[in-house]
Amino acid sequence: MKINLGAGPNWQHTGWHTLDHKLQKNEKFKIKGNLNKINLKNKVCDLVFISHTLEHIPHIQIQNVLNEINRIMKTGATIRILVPNLEVIAKAYVRKDKKFFKNAIDEDHSIRTDLGFGGMLMNFIVSPGQDTILLDRNLNKFIAGYAHLYAYDFNMMKILLKKCGFKNITKKNFCKSKIADFRVPCHILGKSSKYNNLNNKFYKKNKLVHTYKNGKYKINFKFTGFDKDPKTSLIVEARKENYKKINKVNNINFSKKNYNNYAFSLLFNKNTKKILKKKKIKY
Repeated sequence: MKINLGAGPNWQHTGWHTLDHKLQKNEKFKIKGNLNKINLKNKVCDLVFISHTLEHIPHIQIQNVLNEINRIMKTGATIRILVPNLEVIAKAYVRKDKKFFKNAIDEDHSIRTDLGFGGMLMNFIVSPGQDTILLDRNLNKFIAGYAHLYAYDFNMMKILLKKCGFKNITKKNFCKSKIADFRVPCHILGKSSKYNNLNNKFYKKNKLVHTYKNGKYKINFKFTGFDKDPKTSLIVEARKENYKKINKVNNINFSKKNYNNYAFSLLFNKNTKKILKKKKIKY
């Protein structure tokens, strides 16, 4: 079994399944769900691809998500990961590299440009979207919806993957892999497989509909293929070695080396727990 996690409802590729929380229902080769609890049995996947999805996961959940991905993979199976490359983007910010950020905007036309280089840098780390909702402390007021919530460099990703039972963790170049599927770039289904930045200019030139209005996208085509955004992406491949169940000893959220456990501090507040219980919110 091959699966693209977080592929969205408009991606398909021969021989591949997809999983996405935006799907309305389960269909052939399409699985509705999220990465915290994947609706698949243990050790069923031979290949896993996950592109520009992990940066949408709250960092306190990343270990759980990687462990869940590990659970569905066969021993020795390969995962290929794409995320915004924090190191490359941060260096470009320090250099005030106009050419780099021009290329970045060509890759992603939604990058904000009204706050200069700092605004563009932060857009890769925290960005508006529809994946996570921020409410006020009393859970009464909607503040905003978010897409990106975190960013990674290779060393961060390597440490996390190793903790979650992966080995042979390597940085890869764009569309370079021993696995043939991963040598096919992301492109429009039915069009040339040659890579193009999939931006508004490209859609207009090819008379494709990709519009957003009132919280919904209107798209009249399908995506296929794999790697995208070569200038800004960190690309990592790894193989599953074993499954490591999360416990009190190896849970990174309770390590003395970070402050993650403070994210759960409100659960010691009686009023907060009362509100959560009243609104039937799990914790």
